[in-house]
Amino acid sequence: MVATLLSGCYLKSVHPLVTDSDLVLIEGLDGRYESEDQRWTFINDPAKIPDLNIADMTFDGEEEEETPNYYIVLFENLQDISSDTTYFIGKIGSFNNHYFLDMFLFDLSGSSNFMDAHKFPVHTFSRIRLDGNDLSIQFFEDSWLEDQIDNNRIRIKHESTEDGILVTASTKELQRFVNKYADEEDAFDDAMILTRKES
Repeated sequence: MVATLLSGCYLKSVHPLVTDSDLVLIEGLDGRYESEDQRWTFINDPAKIPDLNIADMTFDGEEEEETPNYYIVLFENLQDISSDTTYFIGKIGSFNNHYFLDMFLFDLSGSSNFMDAHKFPVHTFSRIRLDGNDLSIQFFEDSWLEDQIDNNRIRIKHESTEDGILVTASTKELQRFVNKYADEEDAFDDAMILTRKES
C-alpha cells in the first residue's frame, strides 16, 4: 500500500496542506474502519495511542496529558496478512466546506543510514467524510492534475517524475488550489468507503 500510496496515482506534495494553525478534529472519527481489503484506524485519544518510538518523536499513551490535534493513522492490507501495519501522521483541515486529510509516513526504525537518507518524504491529500459509520476517503488524482497542466488549465509549481507529478508549491498555494478544486469531482479518485468496526 505504501508503494501504491506514495508512488502511485495519487497527488504527492513536498509541502503540507494542513498547518498546525489549521488543525481540526472530526467528531467521532476515532476508531477502526474496514473495507474488503483494507483496514484504517484513526487514533486521537491519548489513552489509545500505542507506545511508539519514531525517529525523533515518541508517542506514549500513558504519559500523554492533552489530546493532540492530529491523528495517528494505522493502515493494514487485509489481502496480505504478511504485510506490516503502516503508520502515518494524519492532519485534517477544512477547505471550502470539505474536510481534507493530509497524511505523511513516518519511520518506525529511526534509522539514519545512507539508504534512508535518500528517502524523500511526501504528503498525500484526500477529501474525507464521515457519515454515520461510513468513512469516505477520496485522494486527489495526479493524472487529472497532469492533464490540467499539460493543457495549460492549471499552473502550480511541480516537477514531473517517472511516478507522475510531484507538487512543489508552498502550503499557501496548495490551500488556494484545494479551495478552488474541492468540489471538482474529476479531480478525485473513486471514493473508498470503509465501515466502522467495533474493537
